[in-house]
Amino acid sequence: MIEFSMMTDAQLVIYFGRIERGLQLSVLRTLRNKAMLGRDVVYARVDGRPFVMPAREALRIYEASATSGERR
Repeated sequence: MIEFSMMTDAQLVIYFGRIERGLQLSVLRTLRNKAMLGRDVVYARVDGRPFVMPAREALRIYEASATSGERR
């Protein structure tokens, strides 16, 4: 377990940046695999209701948001 109280602000930024990048890569790999297999993905609307879309479309949107800097 990591002791956050012992980390400097700069170390925390690096640490959480690595976590964020790992999550982004995981999402990207999952979408690419599902798109390659022709599968759908399930997302939730703001009100919590689920909706389904083709993984190819989700991948296109995800990659577009990455290039525009929109994704956080």
